[in-house]
Amino acid sequence: MKHKKFCSLVCVCTISMVCCSAFAFNVCATADNSVETLVTADETTRADGLIRSRSLSIVSGVKTVKIIAGTYGYETMAKIGFTNIEVQRSSNGTSGWVTELTLADDTASNAMSHTKNSESKSVVGGYYYRVKLDHYAKETGWFPDTQSITGYSNVVWVPKS
Repeated sequence: MKHKKFCSLVCVCTISMVCCSAFAFNVCATADNSVETLVTADETTRADGLIRSRSLSIVSGVKTVKIIAGTYGYETMAKIGFTNIEVQRSSNGTSGWVTELTLADDTASNAMSHTKNSESKSVVGGYYYRVKLDHYAKETGWFPDTQSITGYSNVVWVPKS
């Protein structure tokens, strides 16, 4: 009889965890050996922690900029990389940022990390520049979670000539 109750408990817990990953379950045995399951809302999402680390910088040339970036996951992801990539300019380097270039998303499939060392992009000289993008990761599996973290690069001056 104890074996049957234990197997039932294991089955219930397994099914509960698979079907309701957004909740935390606490299983407790009572004094009369019956089982109570307490369900509480989980305040963190499973997507927390898909991205282990990230890097982003911009390098200036004569009327050009180059983007250097990396997104690194904890495990192999269905997709990992960069989305919503914008090269922005400002006349003072601190405010009034305007998008000068919008670049295509750059992601890798079935990879643990993705890096970008872009070719030089032509820009108008005489402004400060930065890159804004979203570091992106999407899990593999039946119910994949995603994580997106907006990042801003350092600021560089691009001379007119």
